[in-house]
Amino acid sequence: MTKAVYVPKTITSEHGLTYIGGLNRVFHCNYYNGYLQTAVLLSEGAGDCQPRNLLYDAIVPLAHRLRANGYSDAELIEEFSYCGFGKLRKMLDGKWATPNSHYGQAALLQGMPTQSCFFTAGYIAALTDKVTTELVCKQQGGAADWFATGAPQPPVDDYLKTPAQYVAEPPRFGFPECRPFATEIEESTVIEAVQSLPLFGKSGMEDTGLIDAFGVVLTNHFADYYNRVSYESYFCMLKAGMPEKQIREVLIQGGHICAFHTFGGIMCSPEWYALIQPHCKDDADWIHGIVAVINALGWGTWRVEKIDPGRELVIRVYNSYEGVGFRRMYPPNKEVQLSFLVMGVVQGLAHLLWKIDIKQRPTLSQEFYAKAFNNPEGRFNVKQTHAIAAGHDYDRVVAVRE
Repeated sequence: MTKAVYVPKTITSEHGLTYIGGLNRVFHCNYYNGYLQTAVLLSEGAGDCQPRNLLYDAIVPLAHRLRANGYSDAELIEEFSYCGFGKLRKMLDGKWATPNSHYGQAALLQGMPTQSCFFTAGYIAALTDKVTTELVCKQQGGAADWFATGAPQPPVDDYLKTPAQYVAEPPRFGFPECRPFATEIEESTVIEAVQSLPLFGKSGMEDTGLIDAFGVVLTNHFADYYNRVSYESYFCMLKAGMPEKQIREVLIQGGHICAFHTFGGIMCSPEWYALIQPHCKDDADWIHGIVAVINALGWGTWRVEKIDPGRELVIRVYNSYEGVGFRRMYPPNKEVQLSFLVMGVVQGLAHLLWKIDIKQRPTLSQEFYAKAFNNPEGRFNVKQTHAIAAGHDYDRVVAVRE
């Protein structure tokens, strides 16, 4: 008998943000997830930073919120697969296994074939209320990632105590710097098409619990997990005396990698060439097309403010998941350049069109990334000028060619 496809208890959308079980979710790929985890681990040994604990602890209160919202243990296990984290199995003697693991594979992309499934361990800890330790990583040659539970799990701070302070209806146009662009791209059609794709994992006997799409492996991840590990690492590294510019550049790089692999993959995909490319008469339409795709991912609502092909790209983001998430955890900050993912992606979109010419459908290998996409020649500088995190109504990011 074929197992029925799991359906989450509730899925809702609000002004560009997507919620599953009441928690903000966003699509991201294995390259971004692996890189972000590596970036967070760079803080190890700096001041009071404890990145391994942070990567583990950050999921515990979120999973507890799902349970408080009516999820059973069986549903939490199913949703682990539905959201693309792999297959989670309860074994004997307090042990758990993931025969397929998103984070195990993502860590391998970063050259880390070792115990690195901090997210999975924290998720099991929330399920069992017991401290969970990863025993062995599948990438070391075993049949699965193995975890053991032990002592009672100590309380973990619920860092979402403060409700979101900013969720507003984003205008399509209407701000002084921007006039409606003439484009044949119908955003609503693109969003509907992306949302109709089977972008979820399955947990049946023959299934992996992974989401393979566009040449990458996706997760429908917890936005606030990203925000917690990113911002706590950023502030901890600042406190430890690390240079602010260097920390920011490390975190921005994650968005740049995401743009290359995920959006580059989408812009080379058969789906793109069937649905969007036929309506693209110039580079501006390619930008509008990929922004329409982004607006189906739960990242907020992106709006193009300015396109000067080959020279400048300006994007506004209303209800960015980084900005809204920051305001759930912290008071408005005097620093503006805090939407690291948005900055990296906007820079990456400029590079896709005007640095490597994605229209030629190059092979998007890691070697090509290092050789062509990430080298200084033809680089666009990126800067954030407005931020929800700083109290503004939107995030605004400018990418300008050097």
